[in-house]
Amino acid sequence: MVRVNITFDRETLRLADRAARRRKTSRSDFIRDAVRVVATGEDVSAHEQELRERRHRATQAIRRIAQEAGNWPAEKIVHDWRYRLVKEDN
Repeated sequence: MVRVNITFDRETLRLADRAARRRKTSRSDFIRDAVRVVATGEDVSAHEQELRERRHRATQAIRRIAQEAGNWPAEKIVHDWRYRLVKEDN
């Protein structure tokens, strides 16, 4: 472990101490856990946002191709295909 000095306002420190007591843990353990939750949560959020953007771009590309090829139900075909793949894996 590495020891660091950080500064909190009194209210934040009081909240941290109260939460640590409720969890029956030390202030340091609580702060470590809180940092991990926030840090990994932000990583997950960024990853989920990237996945949403990739899906959106893929959907737009599918729609464009379907329109150029005669307006066939591309999204339904891709959805059905993905559903079959997921079903086969289970």
